[in-house]
Amino acid sequence: MAPTRELAMQIEEETEKFAKICQLSSLCVYGGVPKNEQLQGLQKGAEILIATPGRLLDFLECGETNLNRVTYLALDEADRMLDMGFE
Repeated sequence: MAPTRELAMQIEEETEKFAKICQLSSLCVYGGVPKNEQLQGLQKGAEILIATPGRLLDFLECGETNLNRVTYLALDEADRMLDMGFE
């Protein structure tokens, strides 16, 4: 999880480098763009999900995804997310 769209997109770019080698799929979801394409990606499934808190909450609240199968959760710049009010 990353606090901003820009940081989430940078993480996705770096993740793609090793995900392909490991035959893993990744998906990045963030606000400021229509949800449809991101929702389709969620429905297909992904082993790695990079998200901003707001968009992830959107998908959780409307029941489009859940966190039941999460094994690891990494918070990038967690202090900044707390400062932004994502408690």
